[in-house]
Amino acid sequence: MGVATGTFKLADGSPAISAQYQWKLSIDVQTTLACVVPSLIQGFLDISGNMTSTFIFNDVMTPTTSTYQLTIKDNEGTQIWNEKYFLTGTAANINLIAPQG
Repeated sequence: MGVATGTFKLADGSPAISAQYQWKLSIDVQTTLACVVPSLIQGFLDISGNMTSTFIFNDVMTPTTSTYQLTIKDNEGTQIWNEKYFLTGTAANINLIAPQG
């Protein structure tokens, strides 16, 4: 399991308070423990626009070519973030990792 964190802001620079985030897995995969990984992980940012999400990172999946797409929408449903990531290890600060395209 890994923990992904990040802080997100609206276009005006204010925190994305209670914005909804969604991690979407690019393909169906299994972990090295042969359990199926959920294709969607959802949650909400806190009152400071912070995200903390725990899920299985790509480096322990089969096949290893999977990616996660992180989408964040504000309270009005406007998309404020949409990037793909290949996450490894046990912790990832999204603000410090370059997206995968």
